[in-house]
Amino acid sequence: MNKNKINLENIPEEIPIFPLSNAIFFPNTVMPLNIFEPRYKQMIEDALDKNKFIGMAQPNLQNLQSEKPDLFNVGCVGMISKHNKTSQGTYLVNLEGVVRFKVIKEVETKKMYRTFKVSYTEFSDDLDEKVKKEIDDQSLLELIDKTKKFFKMFQLSTDWSVIEKVEPSQLINSLAMICPFTSGEKQRLLETSSLQERNSILNQIINFYILGNTTDSHKKIH
Repeated sequence: MNKNKINLENIPEEIPIFPLSNAIFFPNTVMPLNIFEPRYKQMIEDALDKNKFIGMAQPNLQNLQSEKPDLFNVGCVGMISKHNKTSQGTYLVNLEGVVRFKVIKEVETKKMYRTFKVSYTEFSDDLDEKVKKEIDDQSLLELIDKTKKFFKMFQLSTDWSVIEKVEPSQLINSLAMICPFTSGEKQRLLETSSLQERNSILNQIINFYILGNTTDSHKKIH
C-alpha cells in the first residue's frame, strides 16, 4: 500500500502494538527499530505478510514489571517502510509514522505479541495535508536556540545543520522524539492536538530543564 494514499478507511482498527518506554514517534517521522525478541520478531513477520501496520505506545511505568503492563492510551501507528533480516536473525526496521491513535481495548489472540483495538478519529487531522501546520519563524528560532543550550548543558550532540533545514513540523516532532525527557513528558507531547500546542509545550519542558540546571549550578557556586 502506498503511504500517500492512506486514509482512515484503509487503516485496520485492530493492530499489533510494540510497547517501548521513553520512545514516541509522530506521523511523517521515521522510527528505526532493532527487533530481537521472539514475540516481536513474530509481530514483524506477521505485519510483513499482511498490511505492514504496527502501532507503538509507551508502557505505563506504574506496572512496568507486569507480564502485560498497561499502556498509555495514546500511541502512533506506522508502516514498515524498510526492513532487513540480519544473519543473527534479528530485524532492522524503519517504521514510518502514519496517524496517532487512542487505545480502546486489548484483543485476545494466540500470538506471542499483543493486539489492540484502537480509534483514529480523535487524530484524523494527522492525515489531512490541508490542516495548518505553520509555525512563525521567530518561534522556531527561539526553540532552536533553547534546544542548543539544552543539548550543551546536558552534553548531548546532533547535526544542527541538518535539523535547521527541515520543515517546522519535522523539526518540532524530531526534537520531541530525540530529547531525553521522561516518559510522562514525551507522552504529553504525543497527545497534543496541534503542532502549535506541541511547540509551546516543548518550549515549556526545555525551559524547565534549563532553569532547573541553572538553579542547581547557582546553588553549588554559593
